[in-house]
Amino acid sequence: MRHLLVVAYYFPPLGLSGVQRVAGFVRHLPEYGWQPTVITAKPGGYFAHDKSLWSPIEDAGIRVIRTKSLDPTRLFRSGATVRLPQETRRQTLAYISNWLFIPDNKLGWKPFALRAGLRQAAAQRFDAVFSSAPPYTGHLIGRKLSRTLKLPLITDFRDDWVGNPRHIYPTALHRRLHIQQERQVLIQSSAITTINRPILDALEKRHRGENIRGEVIPHGFDEYEAPVKIPAREKLKLVYTGVFYDAQTPEYFLRGISGFLKKNPAMRPKISAIFAGLVPNGFTDLIRTLKLEDVVQYVGYVQHAHVAELQQEADVLWMTIGSRPGSSGISTGKLYEYMGTGKPILALVPPGTARQTLLRYGAAYIVKPESEADVIQALNQITSDWNKENFPSPDESFVSMFGRNRLTEMLAGVLNSVIKTP
Repeated sequence: MRHLLVVAYYFPPLGLSGVQRVAGFVRHLPEYGWQPTVITAKPGGYFAHDKSLWSPIEDAGIRVIRTKSLDPTRLFRSGATVRLPQETRRQTLAYISNWLFIPDNKLGWKPFALRAGLRQAAAQRFDAVFSSAPPYTGHLIGRKLSRTLKLPLITDFRDDWVGNPRHIYPTALHRRLHIQQERQVLIQSSAITTINRPILDALEKRHRGENIRGEVIPHGFDEYEAPVKIPAREKLKLVYTGVFYDAQTPEYFLRGISGFLKKNPAMRPKISAIFAGLVPNGFTDLIRTLKLEDVVQYVGYVQHAHVAELQQEADVLWMTIGSRPGSSGISTGKLYEYMGTGKPILALVPPGTARQTLLRYGAAYIVKPESEADVIQALNQITSDWNKENFPSPDESFVSMFGRNRLTEMLAGVLNSVIKTP
């Protein structure tokens, strides 16, 4: 059994999608000959905590070392669940943070994580270091551990770094410093993994001349979250699970439903839209303005163990990726989780990676992200298919490519290859 030192700031019992990728890898890696030890931060204030994500890690006996950290989440009580801020406030806080911290506001975690990693490496032998980002401080920690311990480094990019469409650089100097850190991490990395091809292409383009060895390992789904056939019911149930932030908004979906019901009032008692997760401020006001109180149900944040049940009970799942520069390279974990159910997906997405994936999935109604008219048209088709019990079927062979077990096997292959490399 080989041993892997994993650096991941976001880790159970924190919730939301950024946690699930590394948690899935860690859970399955022992099946492929790699025993992970995780260096993470003690839970601070966060938008969601999910014990159901922690239980499988604990049951698998994975060693997890939790360290102190000096970062803004420590302003809240340890383990506190905090409200999602208003988007304007979030952007203001992000701008201030981008001025003060490079690469991000988790920089104060670095000395604690390094100390814990070096102490653990003195107690046991490791064969490689694996870091996942964001936050990109994790890659700086991975780089330092790799250099100090003389171990190969594998860096996992869940988002682009310098090219992240959600990151604003206050000055040209800030951007140059980020590029410098990104280059240093890539040079140290024996291999990198990304969630999609555009991120890998962007890294290679920015650092031409560097010998970047990259592999795309997309997001995925847990195989035990298998689809369940639900019998026909009196109501068409549309379900959203997850969080809204930045350019991702429920507004156009809700306006589309409102417009659809004005044109099809007989469908009003036959349609239901359920939201589970974190919604933006103003969500309730918009529902009230559109007079959708009898149609929309918000159930709050739901533990991951129950999310699959909600998804399986849906007739159609829906998702959105807002239009903005760089959105073509966004492929959310939600998309792959949805595909794992085998359910039809209503997708408000721009051209790009997510749309291409949905086209290959097959069971998708794809519309422009900010088009109420397109949503109305899609709902017309969805209700017609629902009435006829004739929803499109997914390409099961395509879906099978994204099981968490298979993706972990791909990661193990990358790990094995860098060990063999002199």
